[in-house]
Amino acid sequence: MSAQRQAAGPIPSPLPPGENQRSGQKRAGVSRDRDEGVPVRPKALAIYLMCGPETPELAEAAVEGGADLLELGFPFSDPLADGPVIRRAAERALAQGMRTAACLECLAATRARLPHTPLVPMTYASLLEAYGWERFAADAQAAGAASLIVVDLPAGVRPELRRVQLVAPTSTDERLALAAEQTDGWLYLVTLTGTTGARAELSPSLAELVTRARRRTELPLYAGFGISTPDHARAAAALADGVVVGSRAVEVAEDGPGSLSDYTRSLRQALDKA
Repeated sequence: MSAQRQAAGPIPSPLPPGENQRSGQKRAGVSRDRDEGVPVRPKALAIYLMCGPETPELAEAAVEGGADLLELGFPFSDPLADGPVIRRAAERALAQGMRTAACLECLAATRARLPHTPLVPMTYASLLEAYGWERFAADAQAAGAASLIVVDLPAGVRPELRRVQLVAPTSTDERLALAAEQTDGWLYLVTLTGTTGARAELSPSLAELVTRARRRTELPLYAGFGISTPDHARAAAALADGVVVGSRAVEVAEDGPGSLSDYTRSLRQALDKA
């Protein structure tokens, strides 16, 4: 048994523990080792962090602040979907030696601290191509991944790779239906066209995208890209089942675990009022 598997323990689902389908039935794949003491919240909060030496401690702080799910960025040298904040974070991580093996060790260390929190590596297809598709999927699961997000891998390509699918306002109805059919646990709604990063206002495209997605799936819909403030989170959660916060969380994390916990708590409070 590998050290990563020993560290990981049981693998949670890609959903926050105990969430229910819109139909009222329990969502598929809820954690096999669910902690019944974890509260079931009406809206899910996912926080993105870049893998690095400090990430396990930061992840723990985010969960203490109210995060239900964590995306862990595996840095890539040409992150086309990412704005300047996450690009800089990726450059710092690469300078720290955070290649794929080190990121898997970071994932396992985070899983050891957070046995019940869904952890979802987020990266690009070139990294999996270089490492080996099947090898990456197996090693990520062994290290504690609940699922995967591969930003630039369209639905329908490598359907055998279990992952959360992304759709955007520009997705056709055909592509949206395919992504909803193949997604793992929840569907990631990219709220805008362009790269990640904080915006002044929530994208007006989200409402129509949620409506289109609702016609095709009862799985949870989590909105991300451009969400950075409690007001953004509350507005997005009024439409979707949860939100993903990336760039602003990465910025706040630079000030340490305490700041990240406080920031996450402000988002949690906003979502609980949505």
